[in-house]
Amino acid sequence: MKTRLLLALLLLLASLRGMPAFAEHHPLPANVSQTGPIGLHASYLMETDGRLSLEQAVAAHTRGAFRAVGTPVPNFGIGSVPVWLQLTVENPTAQPLERQLHIKTPWLDRVEVHFRLAGTTRASHVVADRKAFGQSPGDNRFFMLEHDFEPGLTELFIRVEKPDPMVVPLYLLTADEGRARERIQDYSYGLFYGFLLALLGYNLMLWAGLRDASYLLYSLYLGAFLLMNGSYTGHGFQWLWPDSRIWAQWSNPLLVLLYGSSGLAFALRFLDIRRHFPRLYRAITGYLGVFALLMLLAILTGSQKHALMLAFVFVLLFAGIMLALGAISMRSGQKPAEYFLLASIAAMLGAAISTLAVWGRIPTNEWTYRAADIGMMLDATLLALALTYRFRVTQAEKLRAEQLATRDPLTGIDNRRAFHDRALPLWNRARREDRELSLILLDIDHFKAINDTHGHAGGDRVLVATARLLESALRKQDVLARWGGEEFILLLPETGLSEAAHLAERLRAALEGLRVRHEGKDIAITASLGIARRKAGHPDLERLVAEADELLYHSKERGRNRVSSPEAP
Repeated sequence: MKTRLLLALLLLLASLRGMPAFAEHHPLPANVSQTGPIGLHASYLMETDGRLSLEQAVAAHTRGAFRAVGTPVPNFGIGSVPVWLQLTVENPTAQPLERQLHIKTPWLDRVEVHFRLAGTTRASHVVADRKAFGQSPGDNRFFMLEHDFEPGLTELFIRVEKPDPMVVPLYLLTADEGRARERIQDYSYGLFYGFLLALLGYNLMLWAGLRDASYLLYSLYLGAFLLMNGSYTGHGFQWLWPDSRIWAQWSNPLLVLLYGSSGLAFALRFLDIRRHFPRLYRAITGYLGVFALLMLLAILTGSQKHALMLAFVFVLLFAGIMLALGAISMRSGQKPAEYFLLASIAAMLGAAISTLAVWGRIPTNEWTYRAADIGMMLDATLLALALTYRFRVTQAEKLRAEQLATRDPLTGIDNRRAFHDRALPLWNRARREDRELSLILLDIDHFKAINDTHGHAGGDRVLVATARLLESALRKQDVLARWGGEEFILLLPETGLSEAAHLAERLRAALEGLRVRHEGKDIAITASLGIARRKAGHPDLERLVAEADELLYHSKERGRNRVSSPEAP
């Protein structure tokens, strides 16, 4: 999907249309700068009837058996038989011209390059990625040969074989052009890999701190992509496994499977597919299991060709599944799915642009050829934004849940649970430092009659108005909560009984003068209050509350709308 492996699959499908027939083409001038691929100057012959020697290939070319490649980059698909490529290089000057032949793919099992001048073979080379990296010529992740082109026409006969997709980008460059091209590619890949590695490390740290499996799976997805891209581009063979010839042959299909599997695992977790779409979840996990089993069989039978075919079919289906998951989840109302879908589309567009560039339908340059990498950078960035957005949403929901757990939903003040959480430290400090602390318990008089007369909506208005009045009278350090029903509780640190009694009386008078407007009528209310003060004999806060409750009921018994305290019952 988001890599050149999908690009290769699309090229394979394009190649099914067939290559153009043999056509005459002009020699490639060695004295003219050739910064792009030179496939349009080449012709080819496939070894359909067994291996051909160089002499047989030359004879076949002489009798017109070769066909024009017809595209800037030759592409022969997965599992192609060995192919002979021929092109003619002209040196119109009087002096030899030193040039570098670059075959910019690490996929080729065996490459034979023969330079012929005036019907005589002047040089022959055999290179292959089955060798250790240090044994390949040119110290390059691709194949690179230097040759002095004598004046006149030099014919190049190149034999390539590989079960992987046989895409053969050919370049003929000066040493300076080769170094400049490598320098640009090194810088761009450094930026590309550095960006993705930074994202990977950042999300691993988030996983370590938050223990959210989505961050771990996203990190595994990025890591699998980096390994797969490194295998495809040759960086893995150059840096990570230069001496592992067997792994160099099997890394592409296995890392494709790892990349797609980790990507789908992340998508299933991130979009919560198991909860929202259980049948789809089972289907995708089954799909992963089937391809894993088929890949294992291909490995056990030693069929690299079938392993690669499985990998490309898998990654093509993977692309469709990722898009479908994003679209389905977005339609179900999941906001992070919008980022997910945009990420998948960006990666697909990048792969499509690279495909068209290599296919020759749009100009081929570093930007169009590397569009797949740019698409993956956008994909990774958008998925990181999606994770960030989901984290913010989760934190906001968690905060709302905590507030609901500690706040009275009607009045917005603390509930009984929050009161205990906030009051207990103040109580412990007062006991430890022998400080003053008082408590007021308040109950709205005849609240049932208010509900019966004005309905529950009217009663709710009374409760909210009472809460607002109490809030406006309290200090910053005081604790106010709805104790239950029509009862409210106030904890007053650093407050003696006399001060608490004055406050309670002010609150009682304010409530008596309050009128709550409801459905065109005024609701008059009064309240009864009980005050308790911390004394040395109080064992705990609960005992203080119980004492205030006793005094509150004493106010009720004395006729309501009054304040009762220990010194003035």
